[in-house]
Amino acid sequence: MSALKPIRPELPDVTIRRLEDLLTGLAKRFGDLRGKVDMDPRPQIALPEIGGLAAAKREIQSLVLALRRPELHRRWGTVPVKGVLLYGPPGTGKTLLARALAHEAGAVFYHLRIRHIAFKWYGDSGDLIQEVFQALGGNGRSVLFLDEIEALSFDRMFPGEEARAASRRVITVVLERLEALAGMEETLAVASTNRPDAVDPSLVGPGRFDRLIEVPLPDGDEKREILAIHQRRAEAAAGRPLFRNVDYDAILARTVKMGGGDLAEILQRALEEKARREGAGEQPGPVETDDILRVIEDYRRIKEVVEKIRYGQYL
Repeated sequence: MSALKPIRPELPDVTIRRLEDLLTGLAKRFGDLRGKVDMDPRPQIALPEIGGLAAAKREIQSLVLALRRPELHRRWGTVPVKGVLLYGPPGTGKTLLARALAHEAGAVFYHLRIRHIAFKWYGDSGDLIQEVFQALGGNGRSVLFLDEIEALSFDRMFPGEEARAASRRVITVVLERLEALAGMEETLAVASTNRPDAVDPSLVGPGRFDRLIEVPLPDGDEKREILAIHQRRAEAAAGRPLFRNVDYDAILARTVKMGGGDLAEILQRALEEKARREGAGEQPGPVETDDILRVIEDYRRIKEVVEKIRYGQYL
């Protein structure tokens, strides 16, 4: 798929320590950042390890090229994209794509969970986001991932004029920092949303999040690929075969409207059940079709409840 081979330049320890010190400094000012602002200097997921999403992965590969070889854009009289919005249903691989982008580009991956930041700091969210953007300057190639960017619209979570005013302040900060990225060839901002209808319109447009990439639910062939990838990954970790006589057609028929995250969770639960049974003194055989189908039926019921909770709390 790619004419570029992934590169993973080893960041000097001094650079990693400097980045860690920056986050430590932010934590002293704002409080515990864990689960809200995270940094991964060496993201490990590569594009070929993500099943399906052929069109989205082609778009991501072009962004990798823009980060690694920005001079090509200058040669052709164009400007690299600095803001990207990944949109699609939950569990389709948006975060995986952002991490893979950083991996393929040899970039540090910064993960800002906007919903958690909004609930934790509310009116101070803009200050924190601005500090993170500013910390990127001069610290090498970076991908800044703003997860669930629709949560910047505080008035959807908190009622009243105060929430609207706070929302406008933080969105203004994000817009200003996106404009500043125009002079930073080694930095790319990537946002994601499950609800494009809830994203503030001012965030989308030229010089902002102007490259939109759909991350849809997988079709049948893509689901086969995703299941095969997770099966291989589990067996590689275990060092032995874990699956036997799996009828993918029967499984796919029961996974309508499920994404890659759902499929990975289903296989995980089937394997956990085998581990539980072995822990109870049984000698379970490999995972077979019926094992997976039983998990799917339980998972479908749980997924319905989770979706009601998620959107019931949000709206």
